[in-house]
Amino acid sequence: MRRYALESKIESPDTQVLAVHCSDHRFQGALREFLDQTLGLKANYDLLVVPGGPQCLAETSHLPKFAWASRKWFRFLIEAHSLQRVILIAHQDCGWYKWLAEYEAHSARGLPARERQERDLGRVRDFLAADFPRLSVETYYAGWNGAGQVGIEAVP
Repeated sequence: MRRYALESKIESPDTQVLAVHCSDHRFQGALREFLDQTLGLKANYDLLVVPGGPQCLAETSHLPKFAWASRKWFRFLIEAHSLQRVILIAHQDCGWYKWLAEYEAHSARGLPARERQERDLGRVRDFLAADFPRLSVETYYAGWNGAGQVGIEAVP
């Protein structure tokens, strides 16, 4: 058996934060930088990373099992770790949203991707406010400019 010794040590302080974002490899470095440096979390947060990120918590009639499972994981993390703050991040050119647009047959299909993502962020925020009123919820959208530089902005 091969063993790898790492420089990293186990994080000892409890966290009060959960970040939820997409698994798209193009954004991982920028999202870690945003969470660790911009928001000052220094890797002290739970992380739920799945295709589409926060969309997994948006209940939809055509994929109810996705939201059911995601909400179970989410509830577990919130309760088991006594979390107080949730950070939801959507991003530009999300492959999951492209797949959804092809898969869906209802009215949301016609929405531009960013508008759909911001609507879903709002739906998830509403679900969280109803089920977890003590949580502080922040929503963000990540994108890039013509030079490929990633920027993140708060979504009201």
